[in-house]
Amino acid sequence: MDHWIKILIAYREGKFARYFYGLTPRLIVGASQIPLGGEFENHEIAYNATEQIFEEMKHYNEKGLIVTSNLCDIHKGPVMQFIEAKWTKDSIGTDFGIVWKRYGNEIVSGNFGITPYDLQILNTIFK
Repeated sequence: MDHWIKILIAYREGKFARYFYGLTPRLIVGASQIPLGGEFENHEIAYNATEQIFEEMKHYNEKGLIVTSNLCDIHKGPVMQFIEAKWTKDSIGTDFGIVWKRYGNEIVSGNFGITPYDLQILNTIFK
């Protein structure tokens, strides 16, 4: 199973109880790196990896779950979560350009926003 799927399932199960509307794409991308939180070698690799995860999330439609986004006032950008719904081509509710414009610089610089709280949860997910 892809790392981002495990992360969003954990969120859905309430393991990230501090977050109310979803997880930031930068956290999802950073937590999906091996090693966890590993920085990208350059802008192009960061962009391609983020776009790949976004496209996988955009098309995800398994076991009645799809990925959708909410606009987070705290992060001033989209946050992602699984919901039970019928998938459509617009289900994710945002596009990659918006995600990259908001989070791209942070992703490239390795600022994934992974707190010690997040790291503790992520370490249990990826045991």
